[in-house]
Amino acid sequence: MADRDDPTTNRPRHRVDRTAVPHLLAMVIFGLLAWSGAGMLRQGVDGLAVPSLMIGAAGAAGALLTVTGGASRHPGRRPHRLVRGAMVLVAVAAVLTGAALAPSGMDRGFVISVDAVLAGALASYALLGSERRRTARLPG
Repeated sequence: MADRDDPTTNRPRHRVDRTAVPHLLAMVIFGLLAWSGAGMLRQGVDGLAVPSLMIGAAGAAGALLTVTGGASRHPGRRPHRLVRGAMVLVAVAAVLTGAALAPSGMDRGFVISVDAVLAGALASYALLGSERRRTARLPG
């Protein structure tokens, strides 16, 4: 169904594409993670704060580029691969940073495992969520 003009304003209605909704949700979730990481910086839990801030910012930016079309605006140059690759690199860097900043003692393993799970979520989103799926066409 095509967008129809709004009779009250005589302007076309703008609808959100159904494929954009999961990316908008991811943008909110990763944004909240970045906000949480920024808040944890003041509490002295750098092993969780810095990776959360890194992962949240990278995920929110990647989701924003996916929603706005910035990641696929130039299909010949494939910038969406650059965005996805950058998100994966940030995920790896966040795990390494979290391991370097993790406290010694019995909390060390917990902090590193939380950072690894969050980094895995970012990498999964980068590899699975950013690519638009194309439907295979059958001959005939």
